[in-house]
Amino acid sequence: MSALIEFDSVCKYYQMGDTVVKAADHISMKIEKGEFVAIVGQSGSGKSTCMNIIGCLDVPTSGTYKLNGRDVGSMDKNELAEIRNELLGFIFQQYNLLPKLSLLENVELPLVYAGLSRSEQHQRAREALEQVGLGNKLDNKPSQLSGGQQQRVAIGRALITRPALILADEPTGNLDTQNTSEVIALLKEASHLYEQTIVMITHSQSIAQTADHILQVSDGVVNDFGRCRE
Repeated sequence: MSALIEFDSVCKYYQMGDTVVKAADHISMKIEKGEFVAIVGQSGSGKSTCMNIIGCLDVPTSGTYKLNGRDVGSMDKNELAEIRNELLGFIFQQYNLLPKLSLLENVELPLVYAGLSRSEQHQRAREALEQVGLGNKLDNKPSQLSGGQQQRVAIGRALITRPALILADEPTGNLDTQNTSEVIALLKEASHLYEQTIVMITHSQSIAQTADHILQVSDGVVNDFGRCRE
């Protein structure tokens, strides 16, 4: 495998009054293509800063971040938007589904600018919903689903463009134990079958243990980055 994500002494500092806050402090790491990695840490630890940099939503104050070999820190806003559309899929704790659209229409959204015909968009969205076990609810609205089902729709939407990297921000935070297990299984399937890199942000050590590797962050510093035991 080769590295999809490379941090070389990445720092992110914020000025708050007279105080400089080190949200990321000289982080160096590599995440290989096809890995399922958990970034774990408590609120304020710096894990969200890492996620924002990895997701090209922010850039380092200093140091170098390369995504698939490209230096993200040197990109302008248009280039950052382009690389997000090209390489990234996002899954959020709050699902972020549009309530007035059907499940099919919600999942199709990332394909709007993909240059596909309407029939191709419909077909790929149907396949994505079937993959997450909701192929019989294409015309349903999000309000007609449970929380676990809504998160599966969000996963289908993230998978539909087959992005190289999926960022999952507390994807099980609102779910019970059974739905948590189902969501983790879907993420693992994407990682193993399609060689997609999954980076999951979580505050839960037990959820982090379901990943292949754990990156533990505290006070903007990486404390531990290693392979989980089987």
